Amino acid sequence: MKIRNVKLKPGFVLKELGGEFCIFDERDSQNGSLDGLPSVNETCIFLWNSLERGTEVGRLVSLLSEEKNIDEEEAQLELEEFLAKLIHGNVIEFDR
Repeated sequence: MKIRNVKLKPGFVLKELGGEFCIFDERDSQNGSLDGLPSVNETCIFLWNSLERGTEVGRLVSLLSEEKNIDEEEAQLELEEFLAKLIHGNVIEFDR
């Protein structure tokens, strides 16, 4: 997956609920987590926080590799899996 730019859409937040972190749409009156994203792990939390700070996609692999002490190939796979979930949930705007 070749994605150059990613921006979180307004209204989506990462919140803790019952000891788990989930991505929510603040406009949802039922305040439920998004389909396909029932909960996120520590890696996803790190990536979400990085995207909130405006970190460029090209930088995320090396940051994740350093943070989790994993090689860049594994970090790339983790990033791609997370971005695929965000795309499926219609949570991000992106350019290829």
